Amino acid sequence: MRVTERRRGGVPWAGAVVSVLSLIAMVVISRAVYDSLPELVTTRQARPGTAEVRVTRTVLATAAPVALVVLVALMAGSGLVAERLRGLVPPALIGSPAAQARSTNVLLALLPPFLLVLHGGMLLRTAGHDFPLEVTVAVAFGLLIAGLGHALPRIHPLRFVPGAERAQRFGGHLMMAVGGCCAVAAFFLPPMFVSIAAALAAGAISLLMVLVPLARPHS
Repeated sequence: MRVTERRRGGVPWAGAVVSVLSLIAMVVISRAVYDSLPELVTTRQARPGTAEVRVTRTVLATAAPVALVVLVALMAGSGLVAERLRGLVPPALIGSPAAQARSTNVLLALLPPFLLVLHGGMLLRTAGHDFPLEVTVAVAFGLLIAGLGHALPRIHPLRFVPGAERAQRFGGHLMMAVGGCCAVAAFFLPPMFVSIAAALAAGAISLLMVLVPLARPHS
């Protein structure tokens, strides 16, 4: 069973289905509100020393769907690159095909829904709808962090480092707590502040999940 898992990664069906559904939803939202969008949309206000930036509504309506397609292409490309490198680098430095498939599955299951929320909220707000964009995005970001915290320790733990699996499990629980706090705090505190704080905390936890096991003395 272990040999089969190492050699066969399989297709990340869950991530593929979520990505396709998210892309379809993005297209539907774009078509629904396209006529309500202004011809030119200001994405950055003019400030002293900085010019105003405006884009067409076509760019705004297609930016997130294109980004999602690029994300899927990059994930597929990373799998091909990993296969090419597998025989050239030590096995500890690159995941097995099964680990690569799990990683792709998780990212494609979590990132597209977040992009969908960001895309839909931005278009609805730009089209003149009273949509709570900041709060919604902060809640979605918190759920994204919580989902990553739940899944990442199970993707490709650093088994060649003693104590790494335990550190990653503990760090995953901390990330889930950070994500949950972000999703709840967005209703009571400034959403931008909450999102930035959660991003910094999640980044620090992710870094410590790797550095702490490496820094500990091993007998």
